[in-house]
Amino acid sequence: MMDMTLLQTVITTIGTILVALITVVVKSWLDNRRDKAHKEREETITEEDVEYMTIIQEWLEEFRNRYEFERSAIFQFHNGGKFFHGKSMKKFSMTYEAVAPGYEKMKRNMQNILTSEYPHWVGDMLKKKCFAYLTTELENKERKEFEHMGVQQLVIVPIYCLRGNLIGFIAGYNIADIDENISEHCHYLVEDSKFISGYLL
Repeated sequence: MMDMTLLQTVITTIGTILVALITVVVKSWLDNRRDKAHKEREETITEEDVEYMTIIQEWLEEFRNRYEFERSAIFQFHNGGKFFHGKSMKKFSMTYEAVAPGYEKMKRNMQNILTSEYPHWVGDMLKKKCFAYLTTELENKERKEFEHMGVQQLVIVPIYCLRGNLIGFIAGYNIADIDENISEHCHYLVEDSKFISGYLL
């Protein structure tokens, strides 16, 4: 009688373990399929993506004209791989650009820039809603870069997502002239940037 009870206990235990293992394997397989399908959907360009891209580009053209920048651009932060110790390489790239007639486009040359190249800019973005630099105020390396591009003044407006995370920034380049009243426009620049943040997600 004891042997039969023991046998039933062993069978029940083995059955429970097998069910648990099968459940884990099936769940893992389903999760992998779901993740793969989600990744494929994210990487596939859809009509909605094209519509968003068009809205953003048209908005940026209007933004450039409204504030009379010779060039305006949207930069977005992204992960550019991982360091050896596993920490992500934080980078930003120009994803949209609008230029006045006669000015060269620069988007293809402004990709995968390490945030560590401009730490004080990123620091300012986390503290200020809008700020401007005159090229003459920049550090030597940065000053030379912007002088080479003919930029006299750079205006930065951080872009935040609805959760409050910094996801990118809008840059306005004054090349022909400096806007002496840029501080008076900052409120409007910030309000305009709120419209575009939802399209960048």
